[in-house]
Amino acid sequence: MDYWSTLNRLAKQYARIGPLKSQLTAMKDWQASIAAGVLPAHALPWLGLSTPQIDAALTQPQAQLQELLQLDHLLHNFRRYIAFHDGMWSFVHEDLFATWHRLYGPQRYLEVAAGNGYVSAGLRAQGDKTITTDAHTWTKENVTGCQPLVPVKTATANAALFLYAQQVDAVVMAWSPDKDPNDVRFLHIMQHYFPTKQLFVIGERNGATNSRLFWQEARTVPDRRLFALNRAFGHFDAIHERVYRLQ
Repeated sequence: MDYWSTLNRLAKQYARIGPLKSQLTAMKDWQASIAAGVLPAHALPWLGLSTPQIDAALTQPQAQLQELLQLDHLLHNFRRYIAFHDGMWSFVHEDLFATWHRLYGPQRYLEVAAGNGYVSAGLRAQGDKTITTDAHTWTKENVTGCQPLVPVKTATANAALFLYAQQVDAVVMAWSPDKDPNDVRFLHIMQHYFPTKQLFVIGERNGATNSRLFWQEARTVPDRRLFALNRAFGHFDAIHERVYRLQ
């Protein structure tokens, strides 16, 4: 099944569903930005169909529940499509980094496990200096790390700390795999050797990112600025992706 052709066909067939057009437009704008090697400008709206919307659509002539459920499934799985086709896992955007820079001011950042460097690209666009690193172990499985937006140095997250942490004010890690226990070692290195450095982690607590032990070991840093930052981040699917400050 071709994702876009099926989605476009079903969206055209059920065009009377009010929010569908704006959802599809936002999705296409997002993918076009990624394909052009730039960050999307804005957060995505909530993607998917509500039960009342599906019930209303079923009153249309020739409407089929199976088609509506398939349409809803495709909308909900936009994150997965972009991740595997474009190597973007954390759905960051320009508005997020404009808010980030306004709240935290100019800083020097080390991004670890950067993949294609979307976070570094967003920070750099605001004038922040970054050192961007990745182990490049995912390039054999998908396009993660194959189409970097910024220059990326080859280094594991743990090695990058010893190589570059003294040169920066803050460390950023986005979407560390949820089955990889190395993130605990990374956290312990931060706590023991670099306790004065800010640590920003982007992902889903006790969910899609980072090991369960990582979240058990991590200590949250109270920071009211994160409320505004995460409002700017947005929320468009079942993954509750957020920016955390940890130590």
